[in-house]
Amino acid sequence: MDTQPAGGQHPRPTPRVVVGILRAVRGWLIAVTGGVLLFGCYLGVSAETDPGRQLPYFVSGGLGGLALVFLGSALLVADQIDAAAKGRGRLDRQVEELHTLIVAAASVPAPAVTTVADQAAGGQNDGGLFAVPAGRTYHRRSCEMIASKPAQPVDSAQIAARGLTPCTICEPKIAA
Repeated sequence: MDTQPAGGQHPRPTPRVVVGILRAVRGWLIAVTGGVLLFGCYLGVSAETDPGRQLPYFVSGGLGGLALVFLGSALLVADQIDAAAKGRGRLDRQVEELHTLIVAAASVPAPAVTTVADQAAGGQNDGGLFAVPAGRTYHRRSCEMIASKPAQPVDSAQIAARGLTPCTICEPKIAA
């Protein structure tokens, strides 16, 4: 973990960063070495007119250089695939943590809100009656039909004025 030491000095890079840089440099170094061998092969072959004398340049510099270019490229691609896989693993962990937080937040019960009608009824209607502003039914506080909706407390006068009907799931009772 990078920390700022006293005295304002810059922190040393973590070994993971250094290893990543060395892996990338390794791939480029091998590919460039292969390119140099290919260039040497080209210079040697172009200087000779006899195909018999060109063959050693082609075999030593050409095939070796080509092999090193492919090897360096493969190492660079493998490093990129490895980095993408590590990034994907981190993304998967973050999604899992987010899912855990959402599930935990959804399972926390809402704070109890009592209305004047609830207090007058002696708390007989399970923490109050609630309705969604544009809804046609009224519910108990614990009804799962309004768990994630912006339900507001209603009293018997509001229920009658809006013509609300009781929910068939939680079957709320209006206190008399």
